[in-house]
Amino acid sequence: MRMAMLHFSVVAVLVTVILGDSTCIAQAPPTIQAELRKYGVPVTQLALQSALKDNRPEIRGLAAAELAEMKDVTSVPLIVKALEAEKDQLVKFNMATALVSLNSPAGTKALLHTCDDASVPAGRRLDAASRLVDAGDLSCLPSVENILRKTTDPSNKVSALLLLARVKVVPASLVPRIHDTLLASLQDPDSAVRGYTSQCIAALGDKAAAPSLKTAIANESDESTRERMEESQKSLESRP
Repeated sequence: MRMAMLHFSVVAVLVTVILGDSTCIAQAPPTIQAELRKYGVPVTQLALQSALKDNRPEIRGLAAAELAEMKDVTSVPLIVKALEAEKDQLVKFNMATALVSLNSPAGTKALLHTCDDASVPAGRRLDAASRLVDAGDLSCLPSVENILRKTTDPSNKVSALLLLARVKVVPASLVPRIHDTLLASLQDPDSAVRGYTSQCIAALGDKAAAPSLKTAIANESDESTRERMEESQKSLESRP
């Protein structure tokens, strides 16, 4: 199972997670620096380090994100300390993401804990897994497969499928599990899930799923989903 890795802007994602997505599609997201200045926080190393202790949670998260954007590895111990003291779960998530971008094992450990914690909402767990995949860490893939297999929320299923499709090489130990879960997802009650499953199969180059994909196409009642599946089938057949 192979596919090309997709790349995303960590900065844009962080701003969206910290502040919420209230912009329209055509409007560029605010920069971290712009948001900090709006709150009156100078964008300097010392000011940002101090802001890690601010009484406003959004400022603490933004400060960690901007220090990461500045690639300020000297601030890693301070962000780690702030992460350990942080009570707000969303801010903890953003601090961990910042630490991952600074190559800190503490950030990786925190995000792995999030994606493996079944008590955390599936969307947050998938976000954590996504950040780690972006960093080349596949430790959360078992949890992603588990979410895809067990969740009843179509949006979370689609998110899990999109995440799996970004994986460059699936570890051999996980190939059978992911294969079986994808086959089951081809029969999901939601047509969007079925369509995205076919695309994931093609992206991962799961040739063993070809017969099941052919059957799913023959049984598909939704025209647009069937067309998507047919495109996925062509893509899979063209893989070496």
